[in-house]
Amino acid sequence: MSRYITSHTNRNQMNLMPMSLDEMIGEDNPVRVIDVFVNNLDLNKMGFKYATPKTTGRKPYNPADMLKLYLYGYFNGIRTSRKLETECKRNIELMWLLQELKPDYRTIADFRKDNISLLKNIFKHFSLLCNDLGLYGKEIIAVDGSKFRANNARKKNLTKGKIERMLAYFEQAAERYLELLEHSDDKDEKKNTPTYTKEELQEKLSNATQRIHELTEIKQRVDETGEVSLTDHEARLMSANNMGFDVAYNMQTAVDAKSHLIVAMDVINNPADQGQLYKMASQAKQELEVDELTVLADKGYYTGECLENCEHDNITTIVSKQNPPSSTGNSKYRLDNFKYDAANDCYICPEGKTLYNVSSDNTKDKLYRSKSCKTCPCKDECTKNKRGRQIIQGKYHEVMARTDGRLANNLKLYKQRQMIVEHPFGTIKRTLGYTYFLLRGMEKVKGEAVMHCLVYNLKHVLKILGTEKLIAAIKRFFQLLLIMAAIFITNRQFGSIFRLKRCRFRTA
Repeated sequence: MSRYITSHTNRNQMNLMPMSLDEMIGEDNPVRVIDVFVNNLDLNKMGFKYATPKTTGRKPYNPADMLKLYLYGYFNGIRTSRKLETECKRNIELMWLLQELKPDYRTIADFRKDNISLLKNIFKHFSLLCNDLGLYGKEIIAVDGSKFRANNARKKNLTKGKIERMLAYFEQAAERYLELLEHSDDKDEKKNTPTYTKEELQEKLSNATQRIHELTEIKQRVDETGEVSLTDHEARLMSANNMGFDVAYNMQTAVDAKSHLIVAMDVINNPADQGQLYKMASQAKQELEVDELTVLADKGYYTGECLENCEHDNITTIVSKQNPPSSTGNSKYRLDNFKYDAANDCYICPEGKTLYNVSSDNTKDKLYRSKSCKTCPCKDECTKNKRGRQIIQGKYHEVMARTDGRLANNLKLYKQRQMIVEHPFGTIKRTLGYTYFLLRGMEKVKGEAVMHCLVYNLKHVLKILGTEKLIAAIKRFFQLLLIMAAIFITNRQFGSIFRLKRCRFRTA
């Protein structure tokens, strides 16, 4: 008698009762959420290709089935079309979800390529569902960016220094091949010189000349843009967290503080976050449909123009200030340690000296200087300027001062920034394994980033509500949308009839 746990099923045995795929999928399986969510979407209205099939020609796959396949794939860390094709043939969950359809990998890849820009609408519909469920606090958001590797190797990214070294190498090679061609008939040639036939030398010279011509054209583009990526033309070289460099994109997210759900996202090819604060905050404010919003961000977002735009749009900013080091390296004499006296329009230095406003009234930037700075014994520790320490106050000084005051009064709230906004990036990169993009080009990369954020939100809401509650909420939400749409159409029809009758009455 065997002492192991064994199965009573024989592989070759025919079952009297056919096996049901639905019985093999548990009621709490997340695949049921994907099925219900996609079935309730109006893909035709969103503009998906083949949502309305043609009356003639070969039958296409239903875009709803293809969308289910991709959502399931990203949900389980399967992104490539070939792997998805394999999973359709062996994965019981996908057999249930697609009703045993087995699309080819080219069909799978074409669906993503043809509909990549429409995926934002899917993310927006799920955000509306989260809003309806009350998962958004709509008071505080945190904004941050993270680098994701592009589909472009570092050796395929050319900068000015790299292109110059490559040109120099091929120019030297061409000169060497020319020299060998000139002396190819000499019998006194050194023995250690590699021997090539004339045809081989001419071929090598032709290849080197062609390469020089290609690199010269690329050099013109490098001079204009600063760098060129040969595989993904819109990707850029960026510093990574491992103190190295990668050809990457900068993914921006705005995360709600209540449930740590991503409200808004964007992808840029600029390694710096400067200039993105108002863009992300206003996008989140629009998605949340609120009049006021508080945004938390690190010092990379600290720019006067963005802070001013946020104030005008009723967005309260709590942003860390960039602390530029002192020119002499002495932290005592950093700009932060110079206190501004608004009543007298002057600055007080750490040594108690006063820097007065010496600029004219019509200048945009104010200049502050002290006559006693030249004779100060601490001058060499404070500044390298021969005329003494100077402070230039820009046009955004007042809005920056108000932002600094808010930060000082809300340090406890600001410390929550990392816990709010870093959690989604950690889940996307570590749990899901999405540290890089498969697609190329800004538009396609944005579509793939939308899938990352959508899957993160879906997983997080599933953890909060559970499968059964989320399925019930999805059905109720989309039924409500249908009712509202029907009421809107009815009201519009009544309005048209009323306007028509009024027109006839006037004519009579």
